[in-house]
Amino acid sequence: MKNLLTAVLVCLLLYSSKAQNIYADSLKSVLAKTDRPLERFALVNTLLEEGYITGEGNPDSSYCIDLVRIAQQLHSDSLLAIAYNQVGNYFFRVRGDFSRAIEYFFKGIPFAEATQDKRRLSSLYIDIGAVYMKLNNAEQEIKYIQKALASLPEKTSPRYHFVAAQVYYYLSEYFLKQEQYDSVFHYVQLLNEVNLSLKSPMFESATHWLTGIVYEEKGDTALAALHMSRANSVNDSVRYLFGKVENKLAYIHYLLRNLRITEAGKEALLLMDIGIGKNNFDVKKAAAGFLATVYYNRRQPDSAFYYSRLESSMKDSIFSQGNLNKIQALDFSEQLRSIEEEGKKAAEAEQRRQNLQYALIALGIIGFIISFLLLSRRHITNPRVIRFFGVVALLVVFEFLNLLLHPFLERITHHSPLLMLLALVGIAALLVPLHHRLEKWTIYRLIEKNKQVRLAAAKKTIEQLEKINE
Repeated sequence: MKNLLTAVLVCLLLYSSKAQNIYADSLKSVLAKTDRPLERFALVNTLLEEGYITGEGNPDSSYCIDLVRIAQQLHSDSLLAIAYNQVGNYFFRVRGDFSRAIEYFFKGIPFAEATQDKRRLSSLYIDIGAVYMKLNNAEQEIKYIQKALASLPEKTSPRYHFVAAQVYYYLSEYFLKQEQYDSVFHYVQLLNEVNLSLKSPMFESATHWLTGIVYEEKGDTALAALHMSRANSVNDSVRYLFGKVENKLAYIHYLLRNLRITEAGKEALLLMDIGIGKNNFDVKKAAAGFLATVYYNRRQPDSAFYYSRLESSMKDSIFSQGNLNKIQALDFSEQLRSIEEEGKKAAEAEQRRQNLQYALIALGIIGFIISFLLLSRRHITNPRVIRFFGVVALLVVFEFLNLLLHPFLERITHHSPLLMLLALVGIAALLVPLHHRLEKWTIYRLIEKNKQVRLAAAKKTIEQLEKINE
């Protein structure tokens, strides 16, 4: 309940700050004046998001540390999910450090699961899938994007369109690489429909270049050129740096394929400036690769060699065996955690089923005893029948007690057969005399009551007969 309340308050604070159109300097000013943890968390989170969206300067890494510290201080799973997601985004979107990014994305998953936060869980899966896309691991990429699709929040959620747009974008890009163009059109159409509500220039640009590449592959160069031109035009208004770079990458690829070398060179230099400004290895690697191709086509081997070596060094830092091994280990750990979590859920479901059975048995026993007591007073007149049902009732009660005590005995004896035997013998030594006394007392009382009932009925019958005779 505390986690849910915290999440709601954070959302309200975030919405309020965005609605008032507070930018970075104003947010920093407000942040310097408050020491309330929840308010600080909301402000820092907004500062980070503002940095990602505008691309104006590198978001300060100390903000990520502040988020984690506050979330741990408040013992809030929902805030920890957000904090680890933001730390992962810092390493992925800003630094281009994939192994660190995926480590923190995986850290956030259990906390998002604990609070059943579909929006956050879907976001984490999207980011993990995006990392694998950058690593050219199509199998893991589609695995996590499909998980994100399955975890989408309800359509009434205020962040549904934003999360759904990302899912449809990455699905479109995946199927484009697989050359499954019908699937690309399908998800591009879904992306476009979602973006009608979202009105994001980033996703509008993506729909155009995805469509343009499909038309290009199908040989319709006119439509391809129209959509790619439109994509590049819309991309000029994109403020989100990561999205802007992704769209620019697609456009430069298109220019090179169509031998528009001069334009490709200009765009690649702009991309390199972004990579250097953000110190992002992934962006610098892509820009260096483009520039190597451009200078090779211009017959400038020295420049082509320089950028080729630069691309190679960037690639080594990103795709080093150590990083890949670390990512594989993290993915393996996450798979084990998921399996263990499924096992815990299955065990909890089995425990709930057993508890329900125990409750039904207890209700049945209570109902049986009440029915037996009521019937024995009015309808059952044979002492042998009373004794029989009394023994059955008491045996059921004591056997039920044994059933309840058995798991407890297993735990305290650690499943030792000898200790289990001694414990059961000890319990039997206590229960048998008690059972005998209760049985004797209960049945005796019921029989005596039954005799009194029968005697009273007989007296009443005699009195009625005497009245008739008179």
